[in-house]
Amino acid sequence: MVARAHFCKQCGARLIGPAVLARDLSWRPLIAAALSVIPGLGHVYKGRPWAGALWFIGVLVAYHLNQFLGFPLHFVCAGNAALSGALREDAVFVRLGRRNRVAPRRAPR
Repeated sequence: MVARAHFCKQCGARLIGPAVLARDLSWRPLIAAALSVIPGLGHVYKGRPWAGALWFIGVLVAYHLNQFLGFPLHFVCAGNAALSGALREDAVFVRLGRRNRVAPRRAPR
């Protein structure tokens, strides 16, 4: 097997390694999450200023309406800044598929 191969040479199946985070990012997920202490700044760091502005306004409005609504939305904003585009969706779905897979039932004799 070739290191960092994405597909099997023999069958062409997609190979999924243990890493869930993509390695070829132009930004660092932890920095994006840390910058999201100010809502939307993590998105601006990633080069998505409009998304950052929308998150900033949305989180501030949520805090203004109700602090119990603002805090979870702020947490979602930070998570979105850190993980949106950083997660390898194929690895996540394969892991979820393995976890949710039920053993096939045997036919009655």
